Amino acid sequence: MTAGPAGTPLDVLVIGGGQAGLAMGYHLAQRGLAFQIVDAGAEIGGTWRSRWDSLRLFTSGRYDNLPGLPFPAAPDTYPGKDDVADYLQAYAAKFELPVRLSTNVTSLTRGNGTYVAKAGDEAVEAGQVVIATGPFHVPFIPPIADGLDPGVHQVHSSGYRHPQTVPPGRVLVVGAANSGCQIAQELSATHRVELSAGHRIPAIPQRPLGRDIWTWATGLRLDRVTADSRLGRRLAGRDQVIGPGRALFGIVLGAVALGGVVLARLHGRAEGWKIGVGLLALFVLYSVAR
Repeated sequence: MTAGPAGTPLDVLVIGGGQAGLAMGYHLAQRGLAFQIVDAGAEIGGTWRSRWDSLRLFTSGRYDNLPGLPFPAAPDTYPGKDDVADYLQAYAAKFELPVRLSTNVTSLTRGNGTYVAKAGDEAVEAGQVVIATGPFHVPFIPPIADGLDPGVHQVHSSGYRHPQTVPPGRVLVVGAANSGCQIAQELSATHRVELSAGHRIPAIPQRPLGRDIWTWATGLRLDRVTADSRLGRRLAGRDQVIGPGRALFGIVLGAVALGGVVLARLHGRAEGWKIGVGLLALFVLYSVAR
């Protein structure tokens, strides 16, 4: 990495070249600031392309625009993951955003009024830094996985692609947020599926009364609620599933029995799992990340 012209520090370094980082780059360019966007991936949109094949956005095309460029999808359709990746690549190209790929920032320090970010043997100085990497990058597999019978095939959602890769038999999906529910719904067409959740996550229909949920939210001006308002504070940190949620699947909250194998959540412990005996499920998919 390098600094600005003649080795001077950048005005802003943006770490993360996804939708948030690119949108930030657009606004920085509009202000004429010296900036650079760095991303650990080998291509823009690579994280989107790596997800399961049927993944679609929860927001319809009319709400998927980044500033300055409409999303190329019909207003009432739900774009797929490759559509998003293509759009992000086109966005960076259109506005000639300075994105440096395959650059994994490993440390960030501050001294003498500037930040210093290091990636390998290289470093860059910047007056300000924007962290736009997003959450949930580290797949989490509960410790119980090590104790399951070798005959149980296990995979994390980050490695799942489509139902044809899942062997016949009963399936347990561990994690009942949006990814877990989407994958469980897809697998339920070809497999018997159990969906495991540690606590209740409310589900909101994607199209109440035939209209997209975000159309209703916009009409109620929920898209203008600020984080520090009373309603914003109530909504903050509340996970919600968009779509059918757990309604389509057999689910026991807190403790999930799949035949003779019992996955029991132990409240108040970091690991939070113990294993029983027996075996009926042949496939476990973990949809949990940190």
